[in-house]
Amino acid sequence: MGTCWIRCAVIAGALGLLSGCGGGPAGLYGISGAVKVDGAPLEKGNIGFEAMDGQSSSSGAVISGGNFTIPREHGLREGKYRVVVHAPTPGTGGSTAAADAPPGEGPPPPKELIPPDWNESSTHTIDVKKEGPFVFSFEITTKGK
Repeated sequence: MGTCWIRCAVIAGALGLLSGCGGGPAGLYGISGAVKVDGAPLEKGNIGFEAMDGQSSSSGAVISGGNFTIPREHGLREGKYRVVVHAPTPGTGGSTAAADAPPGEGPPPPKELIPPDWNESSTHTIDVKKEGPFVFSFEITTKGK
């Protein structure tokens, strides 16, 4: 009985060392964080991280209730990433096409809530490093833009 317990402890320890706290499969790091717009959590949107240093990973996540998570298996390698955030302005867009729309035309797209300096013209970046951090917070201001 004692030998079985020791074997189980050794196997569990080895698995713990292999999984580690940092990089996972192929050197990927899971990240998470929060996004606020004008001081309030962004209820619904998307966040993307685009590689800037030639690394072979980019990733993104859905923002819900102001928070996002990218699990390690879909994470980012070490390097610098451009941050891109998109979110619809509440009450814009539609689920059906306008009554006078030509046949086959879809509903109008929602208006973008996030200013261009956080999406198509974004210069906001993060640095993913082996030692962390792996939690990032973003404050977006739309007033006066």
